[in-house]
Amino acid sequence: MPPPIIPTFRYAIVDDEVYRGAYPKNRNYRFLKRLELKTMLSLIPDPPIPELIEFCQNENIRNIHLQVAKFKDNVPLSYSKAIQAVQILIDPTNHPIFIHCLDGADVTGLVVACLRKLQMWSIPSVMGEFLRYLRGGVISFEESEFIEKFSAEIEIPYTIPSWLWEGKVTFEKHPTLKLKFKDPGMIEQFEQKKQKKKSIEEDVNRKRVGGDLLESFTKVQTKYGESVIEDEETEVSMTLQALALEVFYSILSGILLLHTR
Repeated sequence: MPPPIIPTFRYAIVDDEVYRGAYPKNRNYRFLKRLELKTMLSLIPDPPIPELIEFCQNENIRNIHLQVAKFKDNVPLSYSKAIQAVQILIDPTNHPIFIHCLDGADVTGLVVACLRKLQMWSIPSVMGEFLRYLRGGVISFEESEFIEKFSAEIEIPYTIPSWLWEGKVTFEKHPTLKLKFKDPGMIEQFEQKKQKKKSIEEDVNRKRVGGDLLESFTKVQTKYGESVIEDEETEVSMTLQALALEVFYSILSGILLLHTR
């Protein structure tokens, strides 16, 4: 009988191909193997134990160790380490990825909270998720302050995962963080789309002033009295033509009157 498949303590899915949990033990290896990981991010005081290193090597998993002290009373995670971790998490070349600390709660939770800020989650939503993984269910003042004051510069890779801003830049400025794009084209594409949208809106407004009402009437499918317009190839009734001309000339007269004043 094969051994049971046991997830790591506090295991959870952060987003597509991004997983979190506590320090993996031997009994968790079969479960981790099923995730087909490419990267394991270890936020722990000392290098991973030999057994975990061997597991990663056997499964072709790249292990990245960011040294973070054991959580006691103060927050052991620095903003620079949080930035490093977030940048690793948002790089699709590292996916699927498993991030862990010693217990899968505080340090891992703080990194995920910083990631959520990058995703533009509201602070109440970020705090709510963070609290779900804490032992006592109570966030300390230091942890709350760490999350709220996280406002660093994040380097955005050439490609981003679909769960980050739906895979594309749709904003001019991030509300809380500074962003540095490896590919300036991401911003340029957004600006081009913005200018194109503005040009279309201006063109529509111009057409509304001078509008070609006759063209719109030929495309309408409706009833007027006993006349029915089935499609664009159907001849428009004399009644509708007369009405269209009357409305058109009425608006045109109004426009000319405004220009002569």
